[in-house]
Amino acid sequence: MKTKEFFVLFFFFIVLIASNLYSQNSGEIIFSNKLIDPIKPVNLASSFNAGDNIYSVAFLPNTIAALSKNQNAKYVDVEIFLYELKPPLYDYQQPFEEQIDFSNLKVSGDALSNKFLMIDIIPTTESITAYTENLAYEKFGKEFYGPVKYAQALGRLTPGDHTIVVKISINYESVAEGKFKINGNDFSSYNDFANKLNEAADYLKYKDAGFPTAAMNDNKLEAEMIAVLKNSQTYKERIKGQVIKLVIIDPDWMIRRNEITGIILHRYIRATVAVKNDDGTCTVWQLITFQQDYVGNKFGKTKFDGVGDPYKIPCENIGK
Repeated sequence: MKTKEFFVLFFFFIVLIASNLYSQNSGEIIFSNKLIDPIKPVNLASSFNAGDNIYSVAFLPNTIAALSKNQNAKYVDVEIFLYELKPPLYDYQQPFEEQIDFSNLKVSGDALSNKFLMIDIIPTTESITAYTENLAYEKFGKEFYGPVKYAQALGRLTPGDHTIVVKISINYESVAEGKFKINGNDFSSYNDFANKLNEAADYLKYKDAGFPTAAMNDNKLEAEMIAVLKNSQTYKERIKGQVIKLVIIDPDWMIRRNEITGIILHRYIRATVAVKNDDGTCTVWQLITFQQDYVGNKFGKTKFDGVGDPYKIPCENIGK
C-alpha cells in the first residue's frame, strides 16, 4: 500500500515539475547562435558579439490559431517588434525601449497548430526558417521584411554594449517577450548579412516557381508575338533581356465587340514569356495580351496590347 502511494505521489510530482517548466517557458523567447530545436533546445545564449548569427524561439501560451481567435484562419499575422533598451537620462528614471524594427510575419499551414514560433533574427543563408511557405515575410520594393530588416537594424548600432528586446503580438495582444545583449566595436557586417539574406529570401520565394504549358501551339503566331513584343516600348523599358520561351496560354482567340452595336472591334489572345536577364537570372512575364483589329471584314496584324506582373524563376525550371 505504501509502495502504491509512493508511486502515485511520485507521478504527481513529475507532472507538477513538467507543468512548472512549461509555465516558465510560456511567454518567453529564447536565443542561440545556432538554429534551435524547440522540442529540445540546446546551446542557448543571452549575449552575442557583433557579427554573430542569432536565432530565437518564442514559446506561446496557446497555439497560434487559438491565439488569433480564429481556428479556421488560413494564415495569422504575427507582429514582431525589436527594441533597444536605452539607459535613463536621469538617475530617478527607468530604462526605456526604443523601437528599432517592426515586421509582420504571416504564419500558415502546420505552423498554426504550434505553441511555439521560430524567429530567425540573423540566420545563415543555409539554415533559415523565414521566407518559407508557412513562415512568410512580405517584400517592400526590393527588400524583404523580417531577418533582412533585423540585420539592417543591428547594423545601425553604435560601438559598445546593447540590450535588444524582442516582443511578439498576435491579434494585438502580447504573447511572448525576450531579450539578449550584444556588444562590439563595429556592427556594419550586419549590412552585408542583410544583402545576403535578401538574395536568399528571393531564391526561397521562387525556387519552386513553374512555367505554364501551352494551351495552343502555333509557330507562326508565336514568332509574330515575339517580334511585336520586342518592338514595344514596354519591352525596351521594362522587360529587356533575352526572350527564351513563349507559350500561348489561351486555347483560342477571344472576340471583343462594341457593347451597343455588337460590331466586332478586335480579337485578343494571351501568352506568357520567359526572359533571361543580363545578370543571368530569369523572369516570367505573365498575361501578355496581343490583339488584332477587325477592319474590312478581316483581322489585321498582331499587336502588343499589355503585360501582367512578372515573377522570378530559376532558369532550369522553364523547361519543366
